[in-house]
Amino acid sequence: MSKNQSPKPQPDDGFGPHADEQEVHGVGAYQIVTRRYVERRIAELPAGPEAEDARLRGLLDIFDDLTAKGHPEPLTLLAAVLGIPVDTLVTHLRSAARSWGESR
Repeated sequence: MSKNQSPKPQPDDGFGPHADEQEVHGVGAYQIVTRRYVERRIAELPAGPEAEDARLRGLLDIFDDLTAKGHPEPLTLLAAVLGIPVDTLVTHLRSAARSWGESR
């Protein structure tokens, strides 16, 4: 083989030098897809002051959905998409749970 020729590519069995890259890309892809899903769900929530209770219930539904699907950090993801601190989100979710429980 001359200096300018590349070696014959070897099949990637997941343990070679690219194994870590594949894992990072897989995790990154999952995070992107999940974030887009949450963004879409939030965009579908009703807007305006008159829809505050419905919006809060919708946030609680999204949180419950992420939790049910086994997301490792649903609070962190949801707060990041909303652009609010996790503590603020927790307050909103507690309020939604109380409001939802009263209306059943």
